[in-house]
Amino acid sequence: MKSNVDYVWIPVLAIVVILIFAWKPITGFFGKVSDSATNQEGYEAGKKIFYSTTQWTGPDGYKSCAMCHAEDFVPEPGRKIDMEKYEEGKVVPLKNIRKRYAAGMLDTGDKLYKQCMICLTQGDRMAMGRVSMNAPYMEDLLEYVRRQ
Repeated sequence: MKSNVDYVWIPVLAIVVILIFAWKPITGFFGKVSDSATNQEGYEAGKKIFYSTTQWTGPDGYKSCAMCHAEDFVPEPGRKIDMEKYEEGKVVPLKNIRKRYAAGMLDTGDKLYKQCMICLTQGDRMAMGRVSMNAPYMEDLLEYVRRQ
């Protein structure tokens, strides 16, 4: 006697489950390939902003993203570094940023932008005001940081 139960849903469910868990690595890989091929100008501009000591400088001192996040940053002698959390020689590396802050399937917000805002707005760090995610220099900065 032949069964009337349709088991086609089992492989479909298996494919859906695999896609849910593999979505971030797959999109991250293809995003990295397409980003490196399409937005090199944004990356270069973002690198300049990341290392700039004039972009974020206040009247009493100077600051830069690179001060805390780049091993090759060397502070200018005699300049007052205006960040409480800054420790000379201590680097907070930006490794695997794309993987850590990739947007998930149901997430429409940019987690990396939110993380950058924490660093940019806290009083003991950069102590700057909020920057719109759509500001041209912020888009470039995120482009650079995203590829670290």
